[in-house]
Amino acid sequence: MSLTEQLQLKDGETLRVDSSRQTGPLANIDITNYSVLDAHGDVVGKVKYTEDMAIKGFKVTHKAVRTDLEGKTVLQKFW
Repeated sequence: MSLTEQLQLKDGETLRVDSSRQTGPLANIDITNYSVLDAHGDVVGKVKYTEDMAIKGFKVTHKAVRTDLEGKTVLQKFW
């Protein structure tokens, strides 16, 4: 399932990448920050998406946290 499906975006909403970085002992954690844009291109929220590949076993876990413009958590998903 894609990130946009997990976030349950409304009609006309899209994601714009704001920043991306890697962290962890072997740069095994990718963190990407997105802005949620409405159909008019206005920012209506933020998303922090984390993809973590375990060093042992290579299992990948995903976490997405969507917040509104005030910083309140709207949606939090783990898969």
